[in-house]
Amino acid sequence: MALINKNDIEKLLNVQNNTQNALCISLYIPTHRAGHETLNGQDHILFKNKLRETRALLQRHDVPEAEIEQYMKPAEELLNDNGFWRHQAEGLAMFITKGFSAHYTLPMTMPDVVYVLDQFYLTPLLPILSQNGRFFILSLYREKVGFYEATIDKIRQIDISSFVPETMNKALKFDVKGNDQDFTHSTTTVNGTNIVHGPGSTKGDEEHERVREFVLEIDNSMQKILHDAHEPLVLAGVDHYCSLYKQHSKYKNIVPQNININENADVVDANSLHQKALAVVKPMMQQGHTDSLTRYQNVAGTGVTSEDIATVAAEAVHGRVDTLFITPSQPVWGRYDAKSATAEIHNEYKRGDDDLINLAATKTLAQGGKVFVSSYNGLTESAEGGANVKALFRY
Repeated sequence: MALINKNDIEKLLNVQNNTQNALCISLYIPTHRAGHETLNGQDHILFKNKLRETRALLQRHDVPEAEIEQYMKPAEELLNDNGFWRHQAEGLAMFITKGFSAHYTLPMTMPDVVYVLDQFYLTPLLPILSQNGRFFILSLYREKVGFYEATIDKIRQIDISSFVPETMNKALKFDVKGNDQDFTHSTTTVNGTNIVHGPGSTKGDEEHERVREFVLEIDNSMQKILHDAHEPLVLAGVDHYCSLYKQHSKYKNIVPQNININENADVVDANSLHQKALAVVKPMMQQGHTDSLTRYQNVAGTGVTSEDIATVAAEAVHGRVDTLFITPSQPVWGRYDAKSATAEIHNEYKRGDDDLINLAATKTLAQGGKVFVSSYNGLTESAEGGANVKALFRY
């Protein structure tokens, strides 16, 4: 199950920029994890309706029928994948152009929209990719490892069983009997070297070494997901396990405070875990948002900020935007002119237009800037009724 991240945005931007004479389809629908909507195939039906709408938009662009079939083939294949529709979250996004398609299951509700433009429409994804949008939870237990993707409102467990050992037994290939203090003699292979555990070492030494090997194995595997992520990661489990993971992990954004849950807990309830993690993460997100907004307000009006979307979009293309604040709104259609190095706003959509908010945000993210989405999941700016966009420039 793919987790969308900044690299995916960069890939989509590269695809749209390097694909000549092709339209870009961006399709979003809300989906459901369970319930009668899933049993009745409601998500499947909605997706089928969006494909019909997509065909109509392609026809409106005077695309020949044979080319329409090429565009629609990946979406039709996904529509007919019955297994896929049984495993949804809160939202689904799909992007298609000639010779390329990608889809993402998302942890927040998406709008019911489809766009056929000269570029991908990524604005609905911004709350997830923003600095105050998403965080991760990793639960570390001897008999179970769990990984969760979460927003302020939602949590979903991600299946990592294909590349992360589910238990300490599987990770270290030895028998663990009884409780944390009971061990058998065993041999563990680490980097080609056999390590014998038994006489000659204390139970405490063995426990520390085994747990250390365990968390190293988990962290090495988790890099397949987290190596290029920037979101906060909250650890849950016994303090000793969490402490060792923080000490040895390659991930740089582990939240200092972990969630202490008894090792003997048979079942980790996702909703309970979510609430405990929110108590740690939400204040951090709010503080980061507040601090960045204060930086903006301290220099507003000095030439290094702007609330004009055309100016902000152009400066984002030039790589000047350090921090961007966005308030959800309707698309602001317009176009960036490379010759004049400026952007202009249009009263209504014209062929070749981009949503300038979309342009500003994606360029900012792709070039290492921060994006905050205000009025999202209880995280709002202190000033109400402000502009749709505010930008703090790098210089």
